[in-house]
Amino acid sequence: MKNVLIISSALVTAATADLIANVETDKGIILVKLEYQKAPQAVANFITLAQGTRSSIDPSTGAVRNAPYYVGEKFFRIVNESTFKIAQTGSGTGTNVGGPGYTFKDEFDETLTHEPYILSMANSGPNTNGSQIFFTGSVGASHLDNVHTVFGTVSDSSSQQVIDQIHAAGSDGSSILAVTFDRTDAAAQAFDEHAQNLPTVSVPEGELVVSRNQFCRFDLLSPATTGDILSASRSSGLTDWTALTSQHVGISPDPLETPAVDTLELDDASSTSAFYHLAIARHPDAVAPSDFKSRTVSFPVTGGTYTLEFDASGLGGTTTFTPSTGSPFGGAFTVLSDQVNTGAYHFSFAVDTPSINPRGLRIQAGAETATDSLVNCRLSLSYWNGANWIPYPQGTCTVTR
Repeated sequence: MKNVLIISSALVTAATADLIANVETDKGIILVKLEYQKAPQAVANFITLAQGTRSSIDPSTGAVRNAPYYVGEKFFRIVNESTFKIAQTGSGTGTNVGGPGYTFKDEFDETLTHEPYILSMANSGPNTNGSQIFFTGSVGASHLDNVHTVFGTVSDSSSQQVIDQIHAAGSDGSSILAVTFDRTDAAAQAFDEHAQNLPTVSVPEGELVVSRNQFCRFDLLSPATTGDILSASRSSGLTDWTALTSQHVGISPDPLETPAVDTLELDDASSTSAFYHLAIARHPDAVAPSDFKSRTVSFPVTGGTYTLEFDASGLGGTTTFTPSTGSPFGGAFTVLSDQVNTGAYHFSFAVDTPSINPRGLRIQAGAETATDSLVNCRLSLSYWNGANWIPYPQGTCTVTR
């Protein structure tokens, strides 16, 4: 049976004359036409992770690793309803939490939508792609269009049947055994997955400085700068690892200044023994801020515009709603500290605005471009209805540098 599948793969690949991923699962092989011309970063990321030619950070240990990423990954999340079917995998943890230790931007193309049997990037908001992917099933999911990056299509009927079996098996019921690739035309062969301006991961050079019961820090030989994310994990016996810190170096408020981090503070060195894994993820062309101190975030919604003026702490300030007609109104707001997250190409936070209804807002934004004064972002906005976050229509927002 395996020989038949291999022959089938060759025949389909030759007939389509494209860049094909052969995703071997314990339910059979899925042949995926990769849309490398329309979503080059997503395709390059998938290829290099699958082949182990792109370094990533092990989410369990914090160590930099070079190994085929998807081998052994379970489809940990299955939704198999009559109107919505997805099979999600690639977290590195077997749960919806995890990834390669870096992110990259979304890539949307009007010809690539969430039709039945496509391959798409899972994410946690705009511009938060990593390693998690999902297949749709026999029904489409149009509500995911322009939210998740579609980068592959599955047209082979036998491959579609494999996806159906994965959906039927339920969460954790199927696994990936191997991923290989075929290129049968000149354009596919010319596609360079290592030249798509993706993030890189490495072990930073520097010196570990320890003062017993006082501090433990890592002094970098070369400073981290815009778009770099430093992370560290610790173990007392090289078995269980605990994430210590993750420091994102965001865009500078002053366009003439280049932010730099020379030292990564680790812990108080109170352990009798400790081992550390250190990693740095470098993101090219990053423009997201790492904090909101004295910054202003502004975004239009139906009926007006919200403006959040942060104070020097970056954890509160004054909000103003300017309606399309009528007078502005507002008051103080506070940031829900457990909801704050920033990365190279994205940020998110939630605020409590008692003087405005709805009083709870969650901002998830993808930072796209920057000028001398503003960062321009794509916005996913939600409000709190007392039980759940309810999405507003997507839009845009700006952040002062």
